[in-house]
Amino acid sequence: MPFLNWNKKLNFNPEKLYDKNSYKSLYIDEIHSGLQNLKEKASDSWNNLLIQGDNKKVMQALLKDLQGKINLIYIDPPFFTGGHFHFKTFIGEKNIYVSKAYSDSWDGGIDTYLNFLYERLFLMKELLSKTGSIYLHLDWHISHYIKILLDDLFGESNFRNEVIWAYPAASVQTRKFFIRSYDTIFFYTKSDEYLFRDDPRIYMEYSNRVKSALKKDEKGIFYYRGGSHNGKKLSRKVYVDAEGIFPRDVWNDIPYIRANTKEYQGFSTQKPERLLKRIILASSNENDIVADFFCGTGTTLAVAEKLGRRWIGCDITPQSVHICRKRILDIKNSNDLLNWRKLYKKGYSSFKLLVMNHSKNNFHIPEEYTKSSDINISYKKPDFETSIKVDEKTIQIKITNYNAPYINHLDPDLKQKISHFSDWIDSWMIDFNYQGGPMNCDWVTFRTPKNRKLQLISSNFLYKMSGTYTIKVKVINIIGHQSEKEYNVKI
Repeated sequence: MPFLNWNKKLNFNPEKLYDKNSYKSLYIDEIHSGLQNLKEKASDSWNNLLIQGDNKKVMQALLKDLQGKINLIYIDPPFFTGGHFHFKTFIGEKNIYVSKAYSDSWDGGIDTYLNFLYERLFLMKELLSKTGSIYLHLDWHISHYIKILLDDLFGESNFRNEVIWAYPAASVQTRKFFIRSYDTIFFYTKSDEYLFRDDPRIYMEYSNRVKSALKKDEKGIFYYRGGSHNGKKLSRKVYVDAEGIFPRDVWNDIPYIRANTKEYQGFSTQKPERLLKRIILASSNENDIVADFFCGTGTTLAVAEKLGRRWIGCDITPQSVHICRKRILDIKNSNDLLNWRKLYKKGYSSFKLLVMNHSKNNFHIPEEYTKSSDINISYKKPDFETSIKVDEKTIQIKITNYNAPYINHLDPDLKQKISHFSDWIDSWMIDFNYQGGPMNCDWVTFRTPKNRKLQLISSNFLYKMSGTYTIKVKVINIIGHQSEKEYNVKI
């Protein structure tokens, strides 16, 4: 079997990826208590995990408790395109600012990229259970190299499929080569004892020709299959048991994301929920652990949540983690995966938001939001003001002002879109009985791409007993910066 070599691979030492103390670098920042459901009944100690940090360090930290326990991993890493990808920042109720989500250019070229992915795939293999599967989503830029790399790591015999996700590319105007309109998804397993489910909910629709020919009688749904014998035309009834056919490895029945869909989160590289639905239903059972270590806008997490799986999501940027947080909190208003035209309407399962230690105190403004001359300037954190209304055992909190000291250093196009202090605020939350450590989010409000309104006054909170309580308020702004304050109140 051929192997893929690159400069930094010669220095690869898997022992260096095992750090016995790395789990200490993760701390719990928030706890969101959702509805009890199948996942929580299956394991009382389990909470879904949303993690901000470098996924290599995050996976090293997870090895202590989760080595060999994750059932399914899907990742959609950078594609080695050399380009920049954008997302929309939604400001207030009307304005939008387009900025860079991430850069897919690599100092050191392909050697740096391959080393980056190889180390992370090694850790993913360690986290996978014996019956687990991994799906790696790429395109034509680098997939031919990564296929050999995956054969090296997982074994040539554990390759299952090269899935082609074909989608329309109407905006492409080239006439210099055939239009590229598909992505590649490599499907590998940890061993030959892997889980794969024949679930009718993953089936592809019949062709239009077959659908138009379907008929029904007292025995069920059928179509006529033609033929001939001795020159005579024959036909026979063929009864069908399922509403479609078992999927081939070319998927042309799943459209890409458009801005007018409910699931749209403003990212140019966002993947559709129906793509993850097929993968998760095929390669996991209910209550299995599904992980995405490049979770972006949280598509994998949202689909896993709706399909009754436990989940782990990780991304390095605070903007992505914030989008994922909101998407899970607002999941009841998303599409029902089993009946797409209806709302899901169910609540979310409890999850924890974890942060790498080094991420907590870092404060900078991403360069895409600033004037080009102000990139390296140090800034003070934003501040906010509140008013607190206490009526016997009931309390209500109002945001009365928000101040970002760096406003004059922002890109002028962004600055002119902010006309009121509330335009700064994308989300805020309250712990009405803060006792130190993680924040238990009792109340939260946020903007979404489809609902841009934000409550500046909290709902009334009723305390059961009189006493002195500490309240913690966290405000997250449109750039992803968060500010926190604590108040002592006597009830």
